[in-house]
Amino acid sequence: MKKSAPILVAVLIVAVTVLSMLILGGGGAANANTATCTTALAPVGNGAQGAGAAAPAAGWEPPAAQDGAAVVVPISPQGPQQNPHWSEHQVRNASTITNVARTRGLSPRAAVIAVATAMQESTLENLDHGDRDSLGLFQQRPSQGWGTAAQITDPVYASNEFYDSLVRSKDWQTLPLTQVAQSVQRSGIPDAYAKWEQSAGGLVSTTWGTAAVTSVFAGCDPAPGAGPRTDPSPDFTAQNPRTTAQAIAAARAAAASGRSDFHNHCDNFVAQAYGWGSSGSESATVHWQRLVANGDARPGDNSPPPGALLFYDSSSIYGHVVLYLGADMIASTDINGYGTIGIRPRSDVTNGIWHMRYRGWAAPTFPSAGGTSTLPVPGGTM
Repeated sequence: MKKSAPILVAVLIVAVTVLSMLILGGGGAANANTATCTTALAPVGNGAQGAGAAAPAAGWEPPAAQDGAAVVVPISPQGPQQNPHWSEHQVRNASTITNVARTRGLSPRAAVIAVATAMQESTLENLDHGDRDSLGLFQQRPSQGWGTAAQITDPVYASNEFYDSLVRSKDWQTLPLTQVAQSVQRSGIPDAYAKWEQSAGGLVSTTWGTAAVTSVFAGCDPAPGAGPRTDPSPDFTAQNPRTTAQAIAAARAAAASGRSDFHNHCDNFVAQAYGWGSSGSESATVHWQRLVANGDARPGDNSPPPGALLFYDSSSIYGHVVLYLGADMIASTDINGYGTIGIRPRSDVTNGIWHMRYRGWAAPTFPSAGGTSTLPVPGGTM
């Protein structure tokens, strides 16, 4: 790859706020759900292991996020997406790239472009080899003026070099990711970067802070008046004690029975629906981050199949997770009162009194899960 030719003006480092990024998607953004995408989150309950009880609609305060405000990491995936498993050191390299963007005052969108680029160029490995003299996370070349071999294989230096070139790229904030990445990298396969955007968005959001949520440009929820959608067919490879149909049946039965012993234990509830005694994760947020790294999450994707786990930012470090039943209905803890399992339209989580931001959906995978569920499956459920 070649470095972009320098231009004879001072580098303009564009410090774009996340909320302004939400309106960059064009006309569709005008119909975005303003309650969940452009306003502060509502603190709901104490957040421990779930969402807690609904709070009064008046007097809500912004959450105490890592930067003092909730943020949305905007993505706009194009074409089929790759969501591979990322090792601990690959996630660490993505975190370095992301934190350099934060240090420079750049927006999360810049970090998404950079991380996706490194996914394509090096699979987030700090390589000591490459095509001709290409090296490092971004496969930058000493012969093209990116720096010495030692500099290029320093992830912080390499990230700064990438961002120096990025901010010189016209309209980088609004153009498709693959087009912006190509303007920096000058790759022989210019469309190759597109397939990494969703995965990059997930890794950036887990680094940016506990109140960072990956969302599509046009907003967190379908536009009003969009009409009903068709659920995709479940195609999960996760190995659980119960099938998707059994998990959904168990959740429905728990709601019908008035089961009310899951206060602040949303992650445990969805695990028990799938037959486990415990989820294996400390909280819904930890569970989400593990699934992002494992390639089992679909950040910002608003088309979950029945049986998927839907994750939300609850304004606390713990987050919230619900079980998607299909036809835009969910089973959730606490939504009908402390600990109570309720079945409601999924828009109640984002548009209702909770006002949570949607992270995305994930396959029903439970790393380190164990034990046996206390939620019975109705007889005859296959």
